[in-house]
Parts: sequence; structure tokens; C-alpha cells
Amino acid sequence: MTKPPCMTVVRYILPAIRAKLAQELVEKHGFKSKDAAEKLGLTQAAISQYISSKRGQQGMEILEKSTGAKKIMDELIEKIITNEFQIDDEVEYLCRICETLRNEGAISDF
Repeated sequence: MTKPPCMTVVRYILPAIRAKLAQELVEKHGFKSKDAAEKLGLTQAAISQYISSKRGQQGMEILEKSTGAKKIMDELIEKIITNEFQIDDEVEYLCRICETLRNEGAISDF
């Protein structure tokens, strides 16, 4: 039985997105884990686990192979850095990334 794409996205892609965001904010843009956690609506412990690759790694390869998803992620990171991102925007970006991955066929067999 094939799982609906949303189940795959929530289980694998959403954690990968959060891991990528945490890594970008802390390692590349100098955010403290506390500040990154606040921006993403997560705990500091979750940020630590995302940065240390204890969470979110299963979907990372799919996310990184997609040029469309990378473009959306870059846009999202820019909005976070410039304080234009609200946590309520997360769903919109998740749906855009999901649609992109589905159009690319990246999650059809996952």
C-alpha cells in the first residue's frame, strides 16, 4: 500500500527542513541556538539535535537533491534572517516544498 505524500513529508521532509534551517541559522549565520529555536518555534534541545544530525537526516538527501526545494529554502532562510518570517508561515513553505518535490518525483518512491 502506498502512503500519501503528506505522510512522507511530515515524517521525513519536515524534520529535514527543520534540520537544514537550524544548521543554516546557527552555523552559517551566527544565530545562537536559543534565537534559532525562538525563530522556528522549537526548543533549544530540538535545535541541538537537528544540528548534531540526531534528527532530520532521513529526508535530507531528498531535500538537498532538489534545486526547487533549495530555492524555496533559501527564500525561507532570507525571510527568517530579515525578520519577515512568522511561524505561521511554516505551513505555506512546507506545502510549497512538498509540491515541488512531488512535481520533481522526489517523494513518489520514498
